[in-house]
Amino acid sequence: MIRKAFTLNAKKFLALQSLFYAFANGIEALVPILLAPILTRMLDPTGYGIWVLFVTYATFMRPIVGLTSQDAIRMRFYDFDEAQLKRFTHTILFVMLILAVFVSAVTMVFSGLLSDATKFPEAWLVSVVVAALLYEVFYTVLALQQFHNRRKAFLATQVAQAVLSMGFIVGFLMAGWDWRGVVIGRMLGMAIASFFSLRSLGFTLSSLIRIPERSFYRNIASFGVMYWPAGAVVMVVATTDKVMAAHSLGVEASAMLGVAWLFASAFWMVNYSFVMAWTPWLFRKLKSATPGDLNEVLSVSALYFVLAALAAAAFYFFALLVAPIMLGEAFHSAIDLLRYAMLAIVMQGYFMHNMKFLHFDKSIEMMSAFSVLTIVLNYGLSALWVAELGIAGILLATAVSFGVAFLISSGLVIARYTNTRKGAKPLAG
Repeated sequence: MIRKAFTLNAKKFLALQSLFYAFANGIEALVPILLAPILTRMLDPTGYGIWVLFVTYATFMRPIVGLTSQDAIRMRFYDFDEAQLKRFTHTILFVMLILAVFVSAVTMVFSGLLSDATKFPEAWLVSVVVAALLYEVFYTVLALQQFHNRRKAFLATQVAQAVLSMGFIVGFLMAGWDWRGVVIGRMLGMAIASFFSLRSLGFTLSSLIRIPERSFYRNIASFGVMYWPAGAVVMVVATTDKVMAAHSLGVEASAMLGVAWLFASAFWMVNYSFVMAWTPWLFRKLKSATPGDLNEVLSVSALYFVLAALAAAAFYFFALLVAPIMLGEAFHSAIDLLRYAMLAIVMQGYFMHNMKFLHFDKSIEMMSAFSVLTIVLNYGLSALWVAELGIAGILLATAVSFGVAFLISSGLVIARYTNTRKGAKPLAG
């Protein structure tokens, strides 16, 4: 089985696709890493902590503003013709804009209360919602380019946002804008890259501002509501960790947690690149469900579990070498947290692997149930361990939460694979 796993043509195809997405997504991951030597020297721990909270809250707001629509596009991509897909995407973008306006209004009304709860500057709370909208549009564009197999456009989009974001951020920092310049620079880079990428997909400004037809509103809303926990689980867990650190240990603790995640997220981009290459291939294989295709799926999954663990170990030891050089001296205490962050990322990747099988079956209720389990378990364990173990306890809680959900969901995925091989219908299809 192991020898066959290395010789199948599918492995070569997925390896090449994964390498491409690793390179393209690595550009995005390089932005915070390349900026780390600058930010950890030009910002104090409090300023860097505010930046970490900004990214965390913007990420958390993404599924609220965007209703996890990227996964709706992935799930329905092969069901639509080109015209239907364009109308579906147009409706999604319009819904995102309306939700962003509504959430911004609510944020302004309750700004004082939200600022106290989030430990974030009150005057800048609306910027979090705007950033969430820009992130959602950006990743929606990438999802379309991925499934259309427009790899050059995918790469160009990543390069554009990276170069623009870094250029704006460095320029604003040199002008003395502290963390505010970092926030504005990041949003400008994402906005410009997203706008030109939408144009490359055939969307014009005049077409986007038109109110779309009603045919897809209910479909998008029902999917977003049912799928929200599954689409938001990574964001919610990350937000829980940062808020727990800020409230229990201070804003500076969020900065240290953010630095630890910075290096772990570099590995996550490589891991996510495999998922991006693997998902369309997996969906096609599960749709045909021949014995040969299912054996290929099994061997690829087994190979993924082994290689992901080995890659995480390699990233960890590399990070130990470069972190003392890249980080300002005030942030060196975060280096000891890297092992916990890397373990949490590995467990998160294993969990997301299992969710893709349920995603194909459109088992969004089951996906959301596992996600709720992860969120609740992470919060409980974080609250229990933070007092005794500090930031390490928060990271361990994340690793254990995703690990438990992965182990439980594995039983369902194995049952699905077994039933499909016997000719039964997919579970919860």
